[in-house]
Amino acid sequence: MTDAREHATAEWVLAAVAIVLTAAVVIGSMFQHPRSREPDRPGGPPAAAPTTGPAPPPTAGSGGSARAANLVADPGFEAGLAGWLAIGGARVERTGPALAGRWAGGFTAGGRGDQGMVLPGVARCTPGRTYAADVWVRASRPGTLVQVTLLEVAGGRRLAADTVGAALQQGQWQRVEVAHDAHRAGAALAVEVVLPAGSPPATVLVDDLEVVAHRAPFMSAG
Repeated sequence: MTDAREHATAEWVLAAVAIVLTAAVVIGSMFQHPRSREPDRPGGPPAAAPTTGPAPPPTAGSGGSARAANLVADPGFEAGLAGWLAIGGARVERTGPALAGRWAGGFTAGGRGDQGMVLPGVARCTPGRTYAADVWVRASRPGTLVQVTLLEVAGGRRLAADTVGAALQQGQWQRVEVAHDAHRAGAALAVEVVLPAGSPPATVLVDDLEVVAHRAPFMSAG
């Protein structure tokens, strides 16, 4: 009889302990904040979130000199042939293939005299400045001689000019550069691309024309 009472008492004690432990677990879970954990990403830290804003502007003074502005509004003939005139009866047209973009300018020459194309009124000349032209040309015949000229025009008269000639290889774009120091204030600056008199008939393409102005270097009187 004594053994039965001791056995029952032990069962009551175990039951009470179980109830106390269960209550402690439930109460403890009520005071914890649930937290979700993403699975670890292989290969190191997580990638940064993508940004949708514009890229930051380049930092001023980060190197390199400022490039002079091109005085030619449509250097690649993408808008047309506005402003260009024929020289010596050449046929001027917008055509291809282009060096860059979709279009190039050009002319076909077949006469005896100078023939080509000119862009008058590129700028008004300022004495003390040097104007530099940079243009790409291409010929339909090997060995074609092309002249690129920067000149001043006033009152319908040609004034000071500088010319550079280049013998072109067939089917290849070649760069020609010429510089001119301005002499007369207010004179119109023009650029010409010409086949000189006596040249065999040929088609010349012109593209990516750039004309810029620089302050001429100081010349001391000697």
